Amino acid sequence: MLAILHHLFGFVCGQDADHTWAPGGLLLPCCQRCLGLYAGAGIAALLHLWLRPQLTRRFLEVHGGFLLLMAPFGFHWVPQDPVVRTISGLLFGFGTFAFLWLPLSGKFAEPGASGMGMGLIRRIGRIGRRRFGKREAFGVRPRLMAYSIGVAVAAGLVPLLAACGGQVTAYALSSLAFLGLAVLAAVICGNFALALYGAVQLVRRRTHPRHQE
Repeated sequence: MLAILHHLFGFVCGQDADHTWAPGGLLLPCCQRCLGLYAGAGIAALLHLWLRPQLTRRFLEVHGGFLLLMAPFGFHWVPQDPVVRTISGLLFGFGTFAFLWLPLSGKFAEPGASGMGMGLIRRIGRIGRRRFGKREAFGVRPRLMAYSIGVAVAAGLVPLLAACGGQVTAYALSSLAFLGLAVLAAVICGNFALALYGAVQLVRRRTHPRHQE
């Protein structure tokens, strides 16, 4: 399994052995920062589907800060160790997923819209309610607080497991990184499909203006 993941992550990660965790003596398939990035994206996806936090302006400002935070760490303007590299990547993963999820969540849709993005989020919401029960009982603030706790726990737990875990942990973290990679690929494809759908609808309106209400 790890050999396959090493080959797969070779397309998206430099895989510097000096900057890669090796829990239980097993070298992970991606470097410390990429582990944080993909693990963060995977955890963010699970938290969004479970808690469905409102993508408010403040929420997006915070996650935009996560993205900007990568500049001093990514360009090595500040000294950093393996833990800092992992945490900075993890926060970047949360920010990346939040903004890629934004169009698919229907944030920019008008009230009552029933486009592809809104249809997708409704289907996912129905699956989440069947899986986890109704979340309407949780208010906006409790959901946001639970989401924030999830971010904090992930930021502390992922580097801790990578530093102290054994071989089982190596497989678990590798699987989590793969989940994040798959999630990011899926939302990027979803955004591309949404953009293509919008372009087709725009061309149809321009070509057949009489069909407009």
